[in-house]
Amino acid sequence: MDDVHGVVPRSLDEIDLAVLHALQIDARAPWTRIAAVIGVDAATVVRHWSALRADGLAWLTAWPTPQRWSSTTDLGIVLLDSRTPGDALAAVVQRPWVLSVDETSAGYLALVATSAGLARLGDRARELSDDGAPVLRMDVAASIVAEDSTWRLAVLSAAQQRSLRAGGPADAAAGVARQAAVGQTAMGSAAAVKPVAGTRPIAAATVAEIAAALDEDPRMPAATLAVRLGVSEATARRTLERVTAAGLLRFGCDLAMPAAGFRRGVVLWGRSDDPEGAATRAVRLPEVHRAGILVGAAPLFVCLRARSLTALPAVERSWGADVEITDRWTVLRSMKRNGHVLDADGRSVARVAPSW
Repeated sequence: MDDVHGVVPRSLDEIDLAVLHALQIDARAPWTRIAAVIGVDAATVVRHWSALRADGLAWLTAWPTPQRWSSTTDLGIVLLDSRTPGDALAAVVQRPWVLSVDETSAGYLALVATSAGLARLGDRARELSDDGAPVLRMDVAASIVAEDSTWRLAVLSAAQQRSLRAGGPADAAAGVARQAAVGQTAMGSAAAVKPVAGTRPIAAATVAEIAAALDEDPRMPAATLAVRLGVSEATARRTLERVTAAGLLRFGCDLAMPAAGFRRGVVLWGRSDDPEGAATRAVRLPEVHRAGILVGAAPLFVCLRARSLTALPAVERSWGADVEITDRWTVLRSMKRNGHVLDADGRSVARVAPSW
């Protein structure tokens, strides 16, 4: 029996998976549109989603896109000693600027973020050591190509996905996540972010304000968002559409991976004569949920999830013959992902609002 929920988590059924895939594509899609796409009534969709959320098996996300990472954030990939005491590790997990924590065969892997420059990134690594979690190494990201909210279940058909996107706003942003341009300016602070052609720049503060408001509920109605922002409903809706169309903020859905059959994870480190091309190819692999180019001798950093580790050789071959894998770490469990604290079964049991 699980000591948090009191029951062993159930496996997700076909309707659960279809609803989750739909929300990954468009987290703000009306329930009626999702229902029409997957072939059930809206009440059934709402019932399944409510049960998934209540059981901690799925949750909505409002998360920066790779473009926003590159323009506003420095990210450190930090390896902590596997002998870190439980209380020290709990303190690490509670840090709002520690975005994710995975226990791996090499130690605890933490993603640490800051918008205050590289010196502050170093300070935060030292703070983790002060918490009692010795830092063994830290790699600084030159660019983030894919992060967890870009990963998709393979449930809905191509036609269903097109139908789902057809009625949604800001469709221009739909393909951004998995086709993010690699080799952008290295991460660093910026006062404004690059706009879509023909539009005026969007202030980084505006993006951050919208992200903070929608962190509570990514499906928040425009009228409620307007009150939170102190603007008219039309302005709130228009600004939100501009932010998403510019590829600065993405709304999606995350889930307890073991419940969907994804019980194995691997971190790959590698090098290539063309790291940008290799990183772009990695993003296209369906198993990859996180990828970046780091500053180091083996700059390729890729995290993947699978149903079995026997799939690893095929995934590596698919990545390309020019990629030399320099190390492989097995993920033993995920403890935190994008601000959600996870239990041993991958369910969200607490929320630490990200702030960096």
